Amino acid sequence: MVKKFFIWLLAILITLTAVVYQRMTGPTNPKRVKFELAGKEYSTKLTRSLETQVTLEEAKGDYNLLGKTEELRVIIPDIPASATAKLSFARYPSNDSLSTIEGIKEGEHFIFTLPAQPPAGKIKYFIEIEDNGVKAMVDDEKTLIRFKNSVPAGILIPHILLMFLAMLFANYTGILSFTKSDKVRKNAVITIVLLGIGGLILGPIVQKFAFGAFWTGWPLGEDLTDNKTLFAFLFWAAAIYFNRRNSRRYLYAIAALVMLLVYSIPHSTAGSEYDHSKGEIVSGR
Repeated sequence: MVKKFFIWLLAILITLTAVVYQRMTGPTNPKRVKFELAGKEYSTKLTRSLETQVTLEEAKGDYNLLGKTEELRVIIPDIPASATAKLSFARYPSNDSLSTIEGIKEGEHFIFTLPAQPPAGKIKYFIEIEDNGVKAMVDDEKTLIRFKNSVPAGILIPHILLMFLAMLFANYTGILSFTKSDKVRKNAVITIVLLGIGGLILGPIVQKFAFGAFWTGWPLGEDLTDNKTLFAFLFWAAAIYFNRRNSRRYLYAIAALVMLLVYSIPHSTAGSEYDHSKGEIVSGR
């Protein structure tokens, strides 16, 4: 019982570490930055994902004529009441010239009204803060925002939960494979079921709501999130298959390691992107 507790504890720690890493490195998660203004250091988070009201059908025409907008909020704790902010942006990828808008200040919040983009559309932006003639760039590099349509909570939450549990059971099974436990195969089956439902069923449904396509991985596209999910699933399927008659428990450990490695690739890397020149979504960007 004590050994089982410590195996679960280790599996939980590994899983939580992977989740934190994903949150910190994912290209659509908020970007943490620090900057200095008038000798004082400030910190904030820059948005890299926004929901859009522009549909894929509307994107086939001149969606700019619709006049739809989305609100971008930037919170800068302890910023002086006299400070102002400007946001400069352009569509990405494009040859557009930068447009600049003034931020509306509400306490520590700066609110910018951006033109809504199609699902998977991106803009690059940077923010400049000014106070009593002193200026500062919030970030030295331009930040990318990717737009997406809303995903129902009833689909998104089970997807996230099942993917977390799949990673947890994968780590637990991998560690358990080094013991003499006869529960390894059972937990491997639980892992692949969780991964199959969460990643290969609910995952495409989430993507359909967000970007209008169920599957953009191999062989239809180059979406890395889809491909890494399929890759991990196939490794677990192989590990279970080759342990049917002969004991090759090391394959479970390899499958767990492979899953940990592929899920260390930041979520949404090389994902969907709206190509303004083609008027359609492409993958692998």
